[in-house]
Amino acid sequence: MKHTLVLLIISGYLFAAQLLINTFDMTGYLFEGGAHSKFKVHCPSDLSLTDKLTDFYEPVRLTVGYIPMPDVPLLISEKGFTVSAKIGSIVVPEEIFTKLFQIVKSGQTVDLIIDRYPVEIYANRIKVLEPVKPEKIEFFLNRFIEKFPKITGPGEYSFEVKPVSYQLLICCFPGLGGTIMAIFEGEPRELTFATSDIKTKGFSMNLPPGNHTVRISMLGEATEITLNFPDRFVRLQTSQIELGANCEKQLYFISGIQRSNCFSYPGRFLGLEFSNDLIVHELLVRDTTPPKLTMNLKRLDSMCFVQLQAEDVSPFETFLYVDGEKFYFDRGVLTLSSLKHTLIGMAQDTFQNTSYIVQVLEKLEDTLVFPEEKVIDIGGFKFFSPYLRWQSFGAVKIEVKINEKIVRLEKDR
Repeated sequence: MKHTLVLLIISGYLFAAQLLINTFDMTGYLFEGGAHSKFKVHCPSDLSLTDKLTDFYEPVRLTVGYIPMPDVPLLISEKGFTVSAKIGSIVVPEEIFTKLFQIVKSGQTVDLIIDRYPVEIYANRIKVLEPVKPEKIEFFLNRFIEKFPKITGPGEYSFEVKPVSYQLLICCFPGLGGTIMAIFEGEPRELTFATSDIKTKGFSMNLPPGNHTVRISMLGEATEITLNFPDRFVRLQTSQIELGANCEKQLYFISGIQRSNCFSYPGRFLGLEFSNDLIVHELLVRDTTPPKLTMNLKRLDSMCFVQLQAEDVSPFETFLYVDGEKFYFDRGVLTLSSLKHTLIGMAQDTFQNTSYIVQVLEKLEDTLVFPEEKVIDIGGFKFFSPYLRWQSFGAVKIEVKINEKIVRLEKDR
């Protein structure tokens, strides 16, 4: 898609805000951040100056009425000129004055240039209407046109304008509307988007659901497109999701926090599902599953090695209760004095989900224990001491093979 550019704004040409007024046709231009606004102004037709807007005045309420004070805000230049939306040396539209007032009030200055520039700019030519110094016309034209012929006096001057090429990107959000956006191959230019009831300038336009005929124009050239953004019924669904579970549906999360299929963080999430209807899913992610807990015990006489192992998607801590007494550890060695003990292992996560394991230790009399580690072969099965123990009853004879030696165990009942 090709369009012809009439006015080319030199981005970055001005570092500070500048108010430029042409008294030839009483037109003002506000240059700010590489863009410009065009508007009508009122000021003396013979006024010519270079100045700065540096101060501002805001109306004040006085208890006495005999002191004449302006009742509207004003901007004041270094040379004493005033700018306002109603009164003053220079009168500009309310919208432009608001922008200027905010700039000056923030501590910045605005360059003020007022002069007569008798020139008209067209798509492919310039018309100089009065005798004027060439450098003055060039100063004015430099703000709008990248390249132009040398100005020698009144007359018409032709110039070539590079075409501007862009493509349109259309995004549809069923139930919400859509966006039409211009993607430029080179430097972007401002476009005018217009429908039957909406008009905006810029690089894109947002539209509600429905059928739209959009006219896109730039400096006299235009094109029209017809768009249909379908409407959808919006439904809200609330679900409880287990922390660590996978998302079973293709959802688009508005916040951008949830970026994977796994819910790794607790909280409240909003996800959009685009089907025949627009479904807004309110997902409450909680951890309701207790930790997986295992307890390993290894006992030797009065010593007992205890190891608690837990797994959970949330942070957790483990406890061990020995005969009702609480210990904060996940592994260690206990000294057991009595013949019977009750051990309760517990794991609890941050959501107060708790799991338990109960083990009862009872010391048996007449139990054979090897204090050193030995390999014991019983019936073809190999065991390791000292973690092996068994009880020998009377009139029972047992032969075991320990380190290639035969040992006979006997005990009368």
